[in-house]
Amino acid sequence: MQSAQLTEFGKPLVLNEIRGPEPQGREVLLETVACGVCHSDLHMADGYYDLGGGRRTYLKAAGMSLPRTLGHEVVGRVLAVGPTAEGAEAGEVRLVYPWIGCGECKECGRGASHLCGRSRAIGVFTDGGYSDHVLVPDPRFLLEIGDLRPEIACSYACAGLTAFSALRKITPLDPDDGLLIIGAGGLGLMALQLVRELTDTRVIVVDSDARKLEAAARFGNWSLIDASNRSAFAQIRTLTRRAGVAAVVDFVGSGETARLGYGSLARNGTLVVVGLYGGQLVVPTPALPLKNVTIRGSYTGSLSELRYLVSIVRAGQLRPLPAKTFPLDSAQEVLDRLRSGDIVGRAVLRPTSTPATPPAKQ
Repeated sequence: MQSAQLTEFGKPLVLNEIRGPEPQGREVLLETVACGVCHSDLHMADGYYDLGGGRRTYLKAAGMSLPRTLGHEVVGRVLAVGPTAEGAEAGEVRLVYPWIGCGECKECGRGASHLCGRSRAIGVFTDGGYSDHVLVPDPRFLLEIGDLRPEIACSYACAGLTAFSALRKITPLDPDDGLLIIGAGGLGLMALQLVRELTDTRVIVVDSDARKLEAAARFGNWSLIDASNRSAFAQIRTLTRRAGVAAVVDFVGSGETARLGYGSLARNGTLVVVGLYGGQLVVPTPALPLKNVTIRGSYTGSLSELRYLVSIVRAGQLRPLPAKTFPLDSAQEVLDRLRSGDIVGRAVLRPTSTPATPPAKQ
């Protein structure tokens, strides 16, 4: 089978022909129909996360081995199943939940496999969807997508799920509480697509890219702040009459954006950091009790949350994000464009050997 593989951290992907797996036990072999290209794939390709202050945490130390086929936002067509697999039939098109754990630890036992310390996440610790085939360990990680288009559905496995789980951590909110969303890239736009399913509070969106703010405006009547023109903090203070907002979701995760988010909080507010850009946030310890604020992280989401999200999407109430498709051999080009900020919306790989699915409901 053909795979765009990471063979060395920090180097371009290599298109390789490799031997396809045969499903064993409860495994399911899928033909990749669509695979979203996620910003976190850049961190996988680099091999580290930036902790700020010149410090890094390396994915090799966390157990990521090479060569590795990236891609965790996968929709595939069932080709074959292992002898004990039940609940998947050849020809079915399914969305893959990629955040698979060891199945034995406390986190996995409570349904939070995305937080497992011995992760087996597809596209990170096992091979993913930058390939014409993907092996999934169990049918329970496959979700029906109905008549959703695969290139739309695939991004809900990470971008959609991550945004949805983060928003659930700060809702409910009263109409006058205020929510600040930092970053209108793929994650931020997903959040704007979903936010009205969870709250009717006032929403402020900050980004330094006018194209992304323009895309954000198509999803609702938000207050938009172009951080490239003048102080975003001053504009937020003006919009909130110096009171701040009850909740901030930072989809960038740099030191600068985290400081903006923290500084924009009202008393008793909550800052949720989602983005993995890298940096540091230094907070005076007395400020935490004096303002009674909460700072927390949010990483992807659970299988139950993805099922809930897909049910919302399939109900047809959401306007899908713009998605542009590319052939598998363009995987490195797409990563480069994503790194440069040239992608607005979502980029999706269509493996060259897989025929396109006829257009259907979005």
